[in-house]
Amino acid sequence: MIDSNGEITNLSNAIKLEIIDGSKEIISLAYGKLSDIPKLNVLIGRDFLQGEVLFLKNYTDFLVDKNKLASVIPIRLPLNRQDAICVGTFNCYGVSFKDVIFSYPFPFRDSSFNSAIIFEVLDLDIIREVNRVVKSGSKVYMILRDRLFGGADPLEGLRKLSSKFKVVMVKEKEGFWIIEGAKKR
Repeated sequence: MIDSNGEITNLSNAIKLEIIDGSKEIISLAYGKLSDIPKLNVLIGRDFLQGEVLFLKNYTDFLVDKNKLASVIPIRLPLNRQDAICVGTFNCYGVSFKDVIFSYPFPFRDSSFNSAIIFEVLDLDIIREVNRVVKSGSKVYMILRDRLFGGADPLEGLRKLSSKFKVVMVKEKEGFWIIEGAKKR
């Protein structure tokens, strides 16, 4: 995954994916991101967000962050119990990666869920899919660790979430940014 400066980066900052398999192939990640990633043996990036790690492991046998294998660190999210589809975390009480391993596109019918939690996945394809599978008027929470703790810029999360949802609240809690949106009716 390569950023606009030609440096190795994470999914949220990547503009292209270089695939080397005997020859070099470049895939643009400028608009949709996950929908353009094929199944890979090894995927190398830098400073992956935790939600990206959990999601990208569906696309590759080995996910390398800088010079080591990427791993998911258990993080307790600062939300009350939620019955929701959980993307980028297995730390909530609805359908999540511990229950169902899913990737893009989600294997669920339209308007299947009452709410959604998106943890550290800043991908427009994922936000579109969440919009598709939640019911009209549903609450969607995007949770990002504060930059001080290795997270993403909350303004980027706000920009991405507001592309499909009406943002109703943004707050900081226990080192996390919580951006609450509602599906437009």
